[in-house]
Amino acid sequence: MAAISRMLMSFCLGTGVLLAACEDPAPDYTGDTGTDADSDADGDSDSDSDSDSDSDSDGDTDGDTDSDGDSDTESGPIEQDCKDCPAVGNTLDNMACAIDLCDPAVFLSQEYKSPTNANIKGSYAAVERFGKSTNDLAPKLNGSYALMASGTATGTNHSVPMGGTGKVDPFGKTPQGNPDKQTPTYDVMEWRLHLKAPAGAHGFQILYVFFSEEYDDWVSTAYNDKFYVFIEAPSTNGGTRTVINFTECRNQAKYKDFVCDGATMDYCEDGKSYCYVAINTALSECCWYNGCKGGKWTTDISGTGYSCAGSTGKLNDGYTRGSSTGWLKTEWGIEPGEEFDVIFHVHDTNDDIYDSEVILDAFQFIGKADPGTTPVE
Repeated sequence: MAAISRMLMSFCLGTGVLLAACEDPAPDYTGDTGTDADSDADGDSDSDSDSDSDSDSDGDTDGDTDSDGDSDTESGPIEQDCKDCPAVGNTLDNMACAIDLCDPAVFLSQEYKSPTNANIKGSYAAVERFGKSTNDLAPKLNGSYALMASGTATGTNHSVPMGGTGKVDPFGKTPQGNPDKQTPTYDVMEWRLHLKAPAGAHGFQILYVFFSEEYDDWVSTAYNDKFYVFIEAPSTNGGTRTVINFTECRNQAKYKDFVCDGATMDYCEDGKSYCYVAINTALSECCWYNGCKGGKWTTDISGTGYSCAGSTGKLNDGYTRGSSTGWLKTEWGIEPGEEFDVIFHVHDTNDDIYDSEVILDAFQFIGKADPGTTPVE
């Protein structure tokens, strides 16, 4: 029945017979680079001209003058003062504030675009909360976070084609029959941040939740929507685009993205199979009435439109089905003073329906990174 439902949905959308809730606004094929409306030199709203509201030279906010900040930030976050940053709204400046990047000394520029020329309008927003106020999605830092989706970011309808053309995913494979065949992607959205690591920073971390309407019936199939965190940094593979968020696979006998090569990868276990963050990862929460095997229950994501089992109590429940990973944290290493790019990327795989989405919150530079992806308790 699930396959029939997907074929019927594809037919409906492909022939132009759209439900009112699925109608797509006029395409906007241009990327958004964002602008800062502040008039002072540091990009905040306090009319001063310094970059971190103090006069010390080490890029932190404690007023000292140590040269690398390591004595203060051996592992914890290097704080940024974001209290005056407009962190709710539909601009890229709002998005940056919502993930707690507000110091122009480290946050140099940004761009949001679709590599598949999809309509980016409505695919991102900065909000105080996604879904019901009683769910488990309260912001982790400073009262708001950013949303990115392969459809519409807000609301509860998450099966919205955004136009554009397909594009091969160089990091994706088709799981069954031909595991080496690369997969097509649709509704690809990318948010690029150009950053400079402050003194004392030897890494960064980002918190997030990945949602998808592909749960649970499409696990271990080719409909493996993904959320990538890419880095392009001189200190990581010489600047080559690298995926830094991955976990164990949910069912590696049916699907895996890569096998760790200890000779070239020092951030994973040699010979072990891994999956990028998607519906096939082990950290995904099972969309069943009693949670995953072993008693793990799903995170409460009520009001988002991705809630497990939907309103009818059935797995395959049209627009109101899905699940999430719950809160995750990814850390990665960089060098103090290094300029680098972080790219957040979400896409639909193999078709442009049944969307996926991500909450992004609490981007922080840290004194020491433990590379990898782990659940946030």
